[in-house]
Amino acid sequence: MLEKLLMEYITNSRNIISSEGLEGIFHYLEHGEYEMSFEGLVIELYSIGKYPIDFNFDKWRYTAISLGLDTESVFDDQFWNKFNDWGSAYSY
Repeated sequence: MLEKLLMEYITNSRNIISSEGLEGIFHYLEHGEYEMSFEGLVIELYSIGKYPIDFNFDKWRYTAISLGLDTESVFDDQFWNKFNDWGSAYSY
């Protein structure tokens, strides 16, 4: 279920993030490191200030919490704050 959801997020984001970023995201996904894959995807997106197709911040926030990223992150110790700022700034 989680892998399928992450694939949906990646598919909806693939046209706006770098191929290098996608490579890293897929690497972690393929190794079952879902929290690292998701965190990497979100960092790619908030770094360029863009949003994927069909973005639903509530759904993405639920995913982040499910992965424990609200309490601990791997790549960016300010992840949770940056993620919330980025997601909250989205307008349709």
